[in-house]
Amino acid sequence: MSEAKQSGDRGAGRELSDLEPRTIAIFGLALAAAVVACLIVAAWLFGFFATRRAQEDIPPSPLAQVEPPTTPVLQTKAPSDLARLRAEEDMILSTYGWVDRGAGVVRIPIDRAMHLLAERGLPGAGSKSQPAKAKSQ
Repeated sequence: MSEAKQSGDRGAGRELSDLEPRTIAIFGLALAAAVVACLIVAAWLFGFFATRRAQEDIPPSPLAQVEPPTTPVLQTKAPSDLARLRAEEDMILSTYGWVDRGAGVVRIPIDRAMHLLAERGLPGAGSKSQPAKAKSQ
């Protein structure tokens, strides 16, 4: 390499296998033309499908005609609403009551249900497992 500098060889200053600037410019112009062509085709397709959709007689969705509420629907008493909901859930979990009187379905308190489950075992367990005995309290 030092020989090339000393001999004054002017052609050794660049890589001889590099692309020519003319080739890079042609590629850039072709790429720009391809992007423009894709944009034109996309715009034409959007217009084509929009006019095709407009020509079809499709009734609008019934949900499209629902008016939004004029004022926001806000929960103004969130803590008391939550307390009321939890009280109702606690009442359901701790009392007896009918779920479906016609079908004879009732609900029992959760503590009683756990006690019965411990006594009798899971339904459908068959003879494979013995039901657990509940402790007497």
